[in-house]
Amino acid sequence: MNKLIIASLISIVAIVVFSSCNKNKTYAQNLNEEKKRIERFIIQNDIKVLTEYPSDSVFQEKEFYLDVSSGLYYNVIDPGNSRRIKSGEEFYVRFKGLRYIESSDTLIYSTIQNLQPETLKYGNTSTYTTSAWVLPLRNVGDGAKVKMLVPFKIGTPNDIQTYKTAYYEEVRYVFEN
Repeated sequence: MNKLIIASLISIVAIVVFSSCNKNKTYAQNLNEEKKRIERFIIQNDIKVLTEYPSDSVFQEKEFYLDVSSGLYYNVIDPGNSRRIKSGEEFYVRFKGLRYIESSDTLIYSTIQNLQPETLKYGNTSTYTTSAWVLPLRNVGDGAKVKMLVPFKIGTPNDIQTYKTAYYEEVRYVFEN
């Protein structure tokens, strides 16, 4: 009986010790930290946040539209032509200047020179590497170029898993047809 009590006490102590040593942040804590990172990035880069999409689709260099439903910030560098993407149509994405804000990862990524661009099918979410790339397509046409500030929750699977906020200097779109 004493051995059972001692084993139980040791188990309880071990559980308490190991649970108190858990330094993993909760999802809510990561969201809160990201909010602060984004606010610092906006201030440091003198970005003006627009809550309404410009009626003429013209952005100044440091104006970013905030899509409140997703949290995506984007700036249209070039709206492309007037042709809009159709449901089921394939489109290609290339990007340059991808970096992670306030991250120990100091590399800057690019797919501009890759032989194969990212290929997605509009309206088919199973083809999306990240939904962030798709959101500006409501407002831009074939050949468009945008800058993006992407919260981790709508980033790539790796961004979501590692809680990294991505900034794309330029994302380019080309439609299939």
